[in-house]
Amino acid sequence: MCRQRVFINTAYDAWKPIHKICSGRVRQPCDKYLYTFNDLTPKHVLELFDKLVLPILNYGSETWGFGQANQIERIHLQFCKRLLCVKISTQNDFIYGELGRTTLHTKRLFNIIKYWFRIISMPDRKYVKCIYSMMLNDMHDMPNKVNWSFLVRNLLNELGFGHVWLEQGVGDQQQFMHVFRQRLHDNCVQNWTSRLNESTRALFYRGIATFDYQPYLDIATVRKFRIGMTKLRVSSHRLYVETGRWHKPTSIPFDMRRCQVCNVLEDEYHFLISCPIYSELRRIYIHKYYYGRPSMYKTIELLSSTNKKTIRHLALYITKAFEQRTEYIFAVVKHR
Repeated sequence: MCRQRVFINTAYDAWKPIHKICSGRVRQPCDKYLYTFNDLTPKHVLELFDKLVLPILNYGSETWGFGQANQIERIHLQFCKRLLCVKISTQNDFIYGELGRTTLHTKRLFNIIKYWFRIISMPDRKYVKCIYSMMLNDMHDMPNKVNWSFLVRNLLNELGFGHVWLEQGVGDQQQFMHVFRQRLHDNCVQNWTSRLNESTRALFYRGIATFDYQPYLDIATVRKFRIGMTKLRVSSHRLYVETGRWHKPTSIPFDMRRCQVCNVLEDEYHFLISCPIYSELRRIYIHKYYYGRPSMYKTIELLSSTNKKTIRHLALYITKAFEQRTEYIFAVVKHR
């Protein structure tokens, strides 16, 4: 019993090296299976990840899951970025928003409370219940001692469920877990929104951001065109508004990242609606309503559309315009 008690109290420290081992071993099944399904929609590939890989990454998390486990979260983000075919340096919050994915830490916290309900409903003779009772006694005798029960109490208090801890249970556990899951999700979205509002890289993405799986990922069925639209939305492109940040030794000032033709800021709005280089493509693939009298409001409306025809045409425009821009820049450099 003493060994089990020590294990529960120090489980996270014991699992730290396991994080690195698991994160390394998970890459192989990801490469072998998940990345080979090019004909599946991103939603189906994410479901496969949740069913085949996530249980491995979160194995035993009922005891160690309070920690952030950055190595494991890195595997999750690398998978999502590879699924969307964007740069590894793409801001993480953009990826969470495009796919409507919460962090794996959030999922582990749910598992912990679910396991806690299992413990408190066990008969007193069970070893795990005895160890839990010992930890409660330790909390009473040494209020500042951090153990698993201490962290469970803090989690419930932080999310506004302190009364559940005081009563050591609820009447309807299933209903409570539903509410608890939603509270975790809302808390995650709130933190995500706060980070976006503070980010200087999210000036454009804030206007189109919704924490939900984006419809265009399934509507744009041609992978090449879907990737082009994703890259524009999450700023994983080579427009000067983005590449100006990469300039060494210091980045180019924001207002100086200008289009080589128009001498105005080359951002996503300029690329989609106003740059004359793509006027012919724009006339073919985008309705005149959006570029006839252009505005940022109409640009956001265009990128937020759920109309299948509009989305497919927009994805075509973005992909072809990126290709045309590359050819134009290559020609300019060649003639210098």
